[in-house]
Order: sequence, then C-alpha cells, then structure tokens
Amino acid sequence: MTNGRAGYEDLPIVDAARRCGIVLKSNTLGRDEVEAKCPFCGDKPGRWHLFLNTVRNQYKCWLCGAGGNSVSLYARLNSVSYAEAAQDLLGGSKLYQLPSEPQRRAPPEREPKPLAERHGVYHEMLEHLALSGRHLSELRGRGLSDERIRKNMYRTLPKDEAARRFLAGMLADFHDLSGIPGFYTDNRGRWTIAGKGGLLIPVRSMNGYIQGLQVRLDGESPEQDGGKERRYRWLSSRYYANGTKSGTWIHVAGDVSSKTACLTEGPLKGDVASFHDGGALFICVAGVNATDGLREVIQALGVNEVLLAADMDKVTNAQVRIGFENIAGVISKLRGVRIRPLNWNVCIKGIDDYYLVRRKAYEKGKTMRINDNAITSYIQALWEKEYPKQDAGWIGSCEWEEAVRPLCELSIFGPEDLEKAKRYKVMMENGAAFPPVIVVNGTVIDGLHRCHAYAEAGREHVRVYQNKPLVLRDAA
Repeated sequence: MTNGRAGYEDLPIVDAARRCGIVLKSNTLGRDEVEAKCPFCGDKPGRWHLFLNTVRNQYKCWLCGAGGNSVSLYARLNSVSYAEAAQDLLGGSKLYQLPSEPQRRAPPEREPKPLAERHGVYHEMLEHLALSGRHLSELRGRGLSDERIRKNMYRTLPKDEAARRFLAGMLADFHDLSGIPGFYTDNRGRWTIAGKGGLLIPVRSMNGYIQGLQVRLDGESPEQDGGKERRYRWLSSRYYANGTKSGTWIHVAGDVSSKTACLTEGPLKGDVASFHDGGALFICVAGVNATDGLREVIQALGVNEVLLAADMDKVTNAQVRIGFENIAGVISKLRGVRIRPLNWNVCIKGIDDYYLVRRKAYEKGKTMRINDNAITSYIQALWEKEYPKQDAGWIGSCEWEEAVRPLCELSIFGPEDLEKAKRYKVMMENGAAFPPVIVVNGTVIDGLHRCHAYAEAGREHVRVYQNKPLVLRDAA
C-alpha cells in the first residue's frame, strides 16, 4: 500500500475474518493463532482447521491448504479485487463496526527448545517406556522385523495419568522440561505428559535425532475422528500451563547418502516402506500441507531426484492429489532436483502396503506384473484427453476388464451438471450408444452424467471398464 496507509500486513486478520462471517473458536480469541472454520473446504462439526495468525496477519487451512493475508481472504470471499478489499478493510462504509476496546492478548507461546535438547529428553523418555503386545503385533503385521522395531524405538504412551506424571517427574530431575513439546505442569505444579494413549512414533532428522513424537491414537478409527489426518497427532502441550507447541517436523528414514529420495505422507509409513525397500531413503511429511522446512531438508540431503509416492486414492481423492501437486510445486523451486510420480496397482493404497505385498509375493516365488491390454490403452488415451493435467501413470499399474455391473453397486458422486445428464437421457431414449463408464475400486471416475441418465431411465445395469481386484490374493 502507498500514500501513507498501512500495509496489508497491518490489517488485522481476525477483523477481516469477522467481516467475512467466518466462525471463530471463541476460546482461542486473544491467542497468537485463532482457530476458525474454513470457509473454503467446509470443516465438519467440531473441527477448526483454519488458523489465523494475529502476529503476521495471515491465515492458513491445514486441511485444504488455503492461505494468504487479510486482503486476499476478504477479496476471495467477497469476489472483489485486492484494491477493493483493502479499501473496505481500511474503513469503507460497507463494513460493520467492531468493539473499539482492544481484546486482551495472551502471553506469547513458548517455542520448542533446540533439537539436541529435545532429542535428549525424548530418547530418555522412550528408554523408560515399553511397547505393548498389541502395538508390537500391529508393527509385525506391517512386516517390520523385531530388530527394526527395537531400533526405531517405537513405544506405547500410557493412558494412566499417574504413570505419565511419574515418568515426567523422573525426567524433570535431570532435564528442564520447559520448551519440550508434550510436557506441562498440572494444577499442583507437577510435570506430566499431554495427549491420549497410543503408539509413539519418533520423528527423526537426517542425522537420526528425535525432533518430536507422533502418537497413533488407540481406539479411534478414521471414520469416528473425521479422517486419516486425525488418527496421527503430534505430542504437544500447547495451551497447557508451561506447555509447548510442537512443530510439523519432516521425518527422514533410510540411507541418507542416496541421491534418490521417495517422498510420502506419514513417518510410520516411511519407516515401513524404507525397511521393505532395503533401506531406501524416505522423506516423510506429516500431511500434504505440512511442507515447512521441506526444501531445506532436500537441500541438506543433496538428493537430485524425488519420487512422489502419494497414496493411490489420489485417483479419486482430490485433496490428496492437489496436496501432492502443491508439494511438487515446492520442490520444483530447487535447482537440479528432478521430480517423478511413483505409481503402483491402485488396488493397494499406500507405498508401505505395496512394498509389503511385493515382498510377500517374492517370498512365494511370484512377481508383481503389470499386464497391458487394449482396455488399458483405451482408458489411458481417454484419461489424457479428459484430464490432461493429471498423471495417467496409474492406469498402466493395474489390470482392467470390461464387465456389466448393477448400478446400485457403484459409488457415484454428482453429477454437477443436471442439464447435461438430462441431455444424455434424451439421447439414450433416441437410441444413442454410450461407451462404458470407468470405475476404480467401485467408484465411478468417468461417466457420472451417464450413470445419472441410466438411473433416471430405469436401467438397473451398466457396462463398465473397471480395475480387477489384486491378483495375488494369497500374497496380500
């Protein structure tokens, strides 16, 4: 801004959010970061993924990745230019008045201590904890050896408050726990540990130091807790007395001398995949939008190629696909680093699952093969025509068949254009023939309007091109 007016960074972000009608979480008002409902991706009840940073006057949604400053937020939600948004926020007549009395600010949040101090506390903490039989069985089920489980120092975080307080008190005799995420003092001034019970996963730097701890929660399925992003949580004591927030650390596993790194979402997934791939180098983000520090890690490792290993539900999950496209955008700014998507059979979701199935197949003397055929070629050509900006490599990573399926068995989302569906219905009634719809794991990804027309016309079955179930059922 010019002419003596305040810059964009001086326009209060909470003020802008209020004027846009954004729902704010009342008990976070006055903090450096105010939590709110994201107006772009639509938070579910009880979810607050939009964070308003009142120091930098910026916003970011940790679910959909939307971000910017006060002016861009107001402009986007009101469909006006940045100049118009700035004028309105600077006192235009269109704005309603806010209380003139400034809100009381909470004290600044405590920043985490340096890596060496965090590592010292976390390492000693894990040495005093055990791994439950249940968690040991789950890790073995992922294909990890007992030796690798021991080396990675997975542990069980107890649910019992007395056990947590005893452990924290013992650590406090030798360490200053202020500034260590996860530790705080209770109402009697005693150190204890925050969070719910679950599997503790050390998140390590490229030098093997423990930067922080993730907790894979016990007893909460993704459906019960709103999705995968809430199954794993950082061990953090933010907003507790003498507590400390956690960072969104980048986890590194495997051979750090490798010039090729595989990038995936989730530290535990990276640990498992690296183990199955003979110690391959894995860089693991905590979420598709948690990219702070990613470029620095890649530069420090000195890799010249990054393989993007998104879960294969990217085929039908726009959030995953867009998230990894954003990650590719971050990496593309690094000179001399190639980026390549990694794809496998879409019937297998994660890279850790794929490596486990592949290893078991090899142990049985079988080979994971990619079988090409005319249907594959047809679908790939169609996909590249309809979706030129989306990767088509997954099509060649699975076997396809033509079949007739009951319409009621298919998952169909949409369509967006009902008029188009009506036109298809008229064409169908006039004898027009349509190509098969394309189905991935029971979900229609091409042919939504045709399916709607079929249903309106009373058709019970539809011809489809679909990916076949995984052939190696005994291996899986």
